[in-house]
Amino acid sequence: MHDTFLKFSDHAEALATFEAIGHAVDALTYLDTGLPAGMLIVKPVGASCDGIVYAPTGQTQTGENGLEYPVMAPVRGYHVNIRMADSRVLPDALAAFEVAPEPETPAERFA
Repeated sequence: MHDTFLKFSDHAEALATFEAIGHAVDALTYLDTGLPAGMLIVKPVGASCDGIVYAPTGQTQTGENGLEYPVMAPVRGYHVNIRMADSRVLPDALAAFEVAPEPETPAERFA
């Protein structure tokens, strides 16, 4: 198995791209059945599958407990992780949205 990280401009573009490979759905959410050949799991990033990734802005804030923590802001785009079976590759339509190089510290990984 191997994981792939995709970034679309928004949810609509992600839906249209999945439809182009023959997997039409009303909304992207955690999927592990009925997927195109070779795909084991499709999941938009985020606890609520909202596709939003957050990154530090470089600024810090001080909390009520006196500890400093980084200020986070959403990263542009709609982010989706896909787990593929060994020896399988992404369809060309999805490969165009692959994050390259792969993030060193992805916001989210499969367990």
